[in-house]
Amino acid sequence: MRLVSNLYAYVWQGQDNNCNSYLLANVLKDGKHLLVDPGHIITPFYREPGLGRLAKEMEKDGIDIGAIGLVVLTHSHPDHCEAAGLIREQNGALVSLHKAEEEMYKRLGGKVDMYLEEGELVLGGESKLRLNILHSPGHSPGHISIYWPGEKVLIAGDVIFYRSTGRWDLPGGNGKTLKQSIRRLSELDIEYLLCGHPY
Repeated sequence: MRLVSNLYAYVWQGQDNNCNSYLLANVLKDGKHLLVDPGHIITPFYREPGLGRLAKEMEKDGIDIGAIGLVVLTHSHPDHCEAAGLIREQNGALVSLHKAEEEMYKRLGGKVDMYLEEGELVLGGESKLRLNILHSPGHSPGHISIYWPGEKVLIAGDVIFYRSTGRWDLPGGNGKTLKQSIRRLSELDIEYLLCGHPY
């Protein structure tokens, strides 16, 4: 579903735990796309086709999942990152995350091509797109949020849940740090707050 400009939101509609995914279309060289948090390949309990459903939803919007050139992971929990390795393998896409998430991601079998640190991320293509990468720990040590000031969009991952704060009871979580991250993000000029989960 196109949300604003060339940003598409894919809200998870299944019964099992999986994340929402967000796509910035045609922002890389050769018209390739950036995908944030591809989620599970197959969900763990009900065995729902997470990546397959995402591909079908993208296809409805005229977007080929084979044209993803960069996968950005807000963090390395399996419900956000599992499919990244398969997309990397099939597309030759780069996978990026914060350095503090690398150890967990590698334990899941993932390979990192690019580290994301606090600061501006400038994407190629004919018209440059400038995003702000914000280190926002608390849910996990290297969690990042992505802010697009031009459209006042914040992709918050699991710092913010739908009508709630993110969890901090998982390994590497910290409630005090999460509170600080939320306070910092609340100071941004936001019109679209995009959470990591639909509920």
